[in-house]
Amino acid sequence: MEAASATILLLILILALICSWKVLNWLWLRPKRLEKLLREQGFRGNPYTLFFGDSKEFLKMRKEAVSKPMTLSDDIVPRVSAYVQHSVNKHGGNWLYLVKNHEHDSMFTQNRILLLVDSQHCEESGKNSFIWFGPMPRVTILDPEQIKDVFNKNYDFPKPNLNPLVKLLATGLAGYEGEKWSKHRRIINPAFNLEKLKIMLPLFLQSCNDLVSKWEGMLSSEGSCEMDAWPFLQNLTSDVIARSAFGSSYEEGRRIFQLQREQTEHLMKVILKIQIPGWRFLPTKTHRRMKEIDREIKASLKNMINKREKALKSGEATKNDLLGILLESNHKEIQEHGNRNSKNVGMSLEDVIEECKLFYFAGQETTSVLLVWTMVLLSRYPDWQARAREEAFQVFGYQKPDFDGLSRLKIVTMILYEVLRLYPPLIGMNRLVEKDVKLGNLTLPAGVQVFLPTVLIHHDSELWGEDAKQFNPERFSEGVLKATNGRVSFFPFGWGPRICIGQNFSLLEAKMALSMILQNFLFELSPAYAHAPTMSITTQPQFYHLSLLSLPPPNKREMEAAWATILTLILILALICAWKVLIWLWLRPKRLEKLLREQGLQGNPYTLFVGDSKEFLKMRKEALSKPMNLSDDIIPRVSSYEQHSVNKHGKNSFIWLGPIPRVTILDPEQIKDVFNKIYDFPKPNMNPLVKLLATGLAGYEGEKWSKHRRIINPAFNLEKLKIMLPLFFKSCNDLVSKWEGMLSSEGSCEMDAWPFLQNLASDVIARSAFGSSYEEGRRIFQLQREQAELLIKVLLKIQIPGWRFLPTNTHRRMKEIDRDIKASLKDMINKREKALKAGEATKNDLLGILLESNHKEIQEHGNRNNKNVGMSLEEVIEECKFAGQETTSVLLVWTMVLLSRYPDWQARAREEVFQVFGYQKPDFDGLSRLKIVTMILYEVLRLYPPVAGMTRSIEKDVKLGTLTLPAGVHVLLPTILIHHDRKFWGEDAKQFNPERFSEGVLKATNGRVSFFPFGWGPRICIGQNFSLLEAKMALSMILQHFSFELSPAYAHAPIALITIQPQYGAHIILRKVTI
Repeated sequence: MEAASATILLLILILALICSWKVLNWLWLRPKRLEKLLREQGFRGNPYTLFFGDSKEFLKMRKEAVSKPMTLSDDIVPRVSAYVQHSVNKHGGNWLYLVKNHEHDSMFTQNRILLLVDSQHCEESGKNSFIWFGPMPRVTILDPEQIKDVFNKNYDFPKPNLNPLVKLLATGLAGYEGEKWSKHRRIINPAFNLEKLKIMLPLFLQSCNDLVSKWEGMLSSEGSCEMDAWPFLQNLTSDVIARSAFGSSYEEGRRIFQLQREQTEHLMKVILKIQIPGWRFLPTKTHRRMKEIDREIKASLKNMINKREKALKSGEATKNDLLGILLESNHKEIQEHGNRNSKNVGMSLEDVIEECKLFYFAGQETTSVLLVWTMVLLSRYPDWQARAREEAFQVFGYQKPDFDGLSRLKIVTMILYEVLRLYPPLIGMNRLVEKDVKLGNLTLPAGVQVFLPTVLIHHDSELWGEDAKQFNPERFSEGVLKATNGRVSFFPFGWGPRICIGQNFSLLEAKMALSMILQNFLFELSPAYAHAPTMSITTQPQFYHLSLLSLPPPNKREMEAAWATILTLILILALICAWKVLIWLWLRPKRLEKLLREQGLQGNPYTLFVGDSKEFLKMRKEALSKPMNLSDDIIPRVSSYEQHSVNKHGKNSFIWLGPIPRVTILDPEQIKDVFNKIYDFPKPNMNPLVKLLATGLAGYEGEKWSKHRRIINPAFNLEKLKIMLPLFFKSCNDLVSKWEGMLSSEGSCEMDAWPFLQNLASDVIARSAFGSSYEEGRRIFQLQREQAELLIKVLLKIQIPGWRFLPTNTHRRMKEIDRDIKASLKDMINKREKALKAGEATKNDLLGILLESNHKEIQEHGNRNNKNVGMSLEEVIEECKFAGQETTSVLLVWTMVLLSRYPDWQARAREEVFQVFGYQKPDFDGLSRLKIVTMILYEVLRLYPPVAGMTRSIEKDVKLGTLTLPAGVHVLLPTILIHHDRKFWGEDAKQFNPERFSEGVLKATNGRVSFFPFGWGPRICIGQNFSLLEAKMALSMILQHFSFELSPAYAHAPIALITIQPQYGAHIILRKVTI
């Protein structure tokens, strides 16, 4: 053991030294060498600052630029490219830009790294200049002749190597170089031939017509409406490319593009960070999600491609969509030059998949931003809108646009070119210098990058005249060549051999969409419009605010002294961290394992870092890989590893979730002790990211929990719930009306009930919680649902201490949602408290009752400035993140599934509902008399409890029955294992039999703690009556109006997320009840 430890420590030391040298070269030696070479050529700029370069100033200027909307002007450079413009003004024409690491910084879409940059002070200091942004130099090119050279000499100026994470979005033609690029361009060209695009025009028309129909449906009786056009235009372009790319597989294509859009959002956050070499290999939440999306997209595309290739080989005619044309062209290439087994001939399956991913990005992003800025500009310049509409009617009248007509639209084309000039899709394009190269009078050393700042060139008054920053389509009246005087000063789609292959596709789609919009609508800017162009992957409107944080770089004069200090501190911190990691990963787990085994507890030996996670995840993956048989024995699917551990190691066992042992408790008496001794068995400390979803009562301990429980109790008093019953009824009635509207003329329909029941539960809690602020409440719960989805991804991973502080894409999005929710709740709470203090009557919703109870608490015990009295504003906000939606929605969906499978119980429940209510709306007294319905709901909660288990921590050594559990372990109360245990429930424990609850819960359990879907003891869920009352109301009204059975499409697949949910939905056949 000692020899092995010494060897490991020696290897760690050697690796640390190698890594330190590489880091030193990356952070200091190479940047200083490149800086020296550039300064010798006359380049000017700030001295290189370790690691950050000019990042602090860059981030400060960007943050200031995007902190608020700009004035209604087309001079967008100060907002989307602030720091680049500032640097050009300060240091001169050609500048050097130190970026992170070209392996990690490459951005895709027609090449190109996108830079967030800006403009300010004008201080002429020379022609050639540079800035630093991280440890790599980047020279900007502002001379059209030099830009022309860069575009033409594509072998001297290749694109930078793509960050492997960027490749998860797409590589394809845009990311290749040399012979591979030439081959792919040759194979793909036929798909974008004008004759092929003519054939696709009906697909363009269908998508545009759908958009027009949606907008017409939104018009008021006066023929107008106010809306946000941006999401509609994004969906339009996704729709067009889905139809054009995949034809009859269009719906599958839409799913792929939804995943690609999510991938784009993750990617944008990744590339805005300074990349540390090797960082991409860390299994962060974002990295894992991106790879998960990539696998799903590739699997879908592979399936479609294989079907198409099989049809092609069998002699079927080629489908005239992009995928079909691409495969036909590739097939011809292989036949003419060899077989597909040769890597140099044709495209491999993986290559075709990447080109399909590229179809989305290039086809959707570029056109959607072109259309949205066109609508904004034509709203601001109604004379040009009128001219464009007049031309569209002259060419097409009210007929659908055709190819020949679209090619004759001169004014529309001028407008689109001018929009592309002022709002180019990309603010710049990036190229790499791999060997020393001449560019005009410059000699650029290998290792630098050059940047072609599209937006700066397009707005340059020297190239475009005094009105360069103004919208004037007239400048393109004689074409692009005349407008540019033959210079390369207009390149929204790139230029030269590598000009975007899809530019004709994009412009044709934009002309079609704009023509049909002009034929059907007038448009102007709403007073709510805020002009805020923002650089995402493309230049988009109203994009979310993104703050990048960095440490201030050291002063130049202190650099050399600081370097030694930094290295020393890094070494000390590394040693401290290594010791803490050793304790966390090995010493503490082994000590706890020894103590548990001495108690007679059995489990697998501890495995460094992962514990039982590898086997746990393997079994979970296998369990979830396919639906299960139509049975209620769901443990092997939702709690497979816990069951496996108990079967293997016996009743007293433990499992390892990472380095923490979790003891499984199966004895009802011990479970009762855990629930009752809330101070000995508190809930585990929440991951701070979990707190972003909600803390509140469920997450507090000790006196704080007691105080909050006391204040909140009145909101869930049965008398208060009676008052809320009309709100329950309204939401349930809306659901019934929706379902009635879906029935066919025969009185039946097939549907997935799960999303409807989720929305119902959200709707009920939104009305009950916020009353008249119900719409805002619905928006909050939509955000909460997204937060829950992000959280489950976090919880399924082993938590590394400190990992939560990393600004990953998931962490940032969760914090952004949290800020949004808190701001909305704070505004509502402040309004209610102001009304309460003014003497207005309390509103009978949960928020109103909670605030009234809190107000009384403060009046009785002191003022709000005393932290021990009442709840603070922040605490009220946390309590407003109610848990009422998840529990009730899963209870209802499994109830409908089980009653579909057991029609005799469905009939008995319906008979009881009609006996109590007839066709009248359910009331409180009637709901309390529903014995059979209550039995059914209890049995559903037994077989399908909301959560599979509950965890408690042990902070000090504690006795539990015959066990003495050491501090540091967790105990698991496996709800589902207890609920399905034949020892407690009889031989039919795994079968649906509500009759067992005919004499109540106490009789069914024989007085044991073997039924605890809402917990048990002092901390039993405060909202259980709310949830059961809502479920009874909803089920009663559904039974009054409908009968239901499982659809043949139903796949039984319970999955444990935060709650136990149907993985593939709940597909049922709904029929109108006729009695």
